[in-house]
Amino acid sequence: MLVALYQLGGSASKRATIRRIEELYGSRLTEEDWLPCKTRPEPKWQNLVAWERKDLIEDGLLERGRPRDTWTLTESGKAEARRAGAV
Repeated sequence: MLVALYQLGGSASKRATIRRIEELYGSRLTEEDWLPCKTRPEPKWQNLVAWERKDLIEDGLLERGRPRDTWTLTESGKAEARRAGAV
């Protein structure tokens, strides 16, 4: 997620971030990853990405902010994305 957001300029909507993650890592997803969630009409992997966002906020890598649907890297998140090979 950090790499995807970094490549999107550091801030993007949930939809754009999910789309970029799929472009980057979609070939690694399994059939089970594509099954719908039990509680939401979205694939399991997309639901897991949303939960990971919460953890990244708690770790100080994503901003906790508004609007809710916009995901934004903190400076620490940008540095971590660069370490992960985002550039």
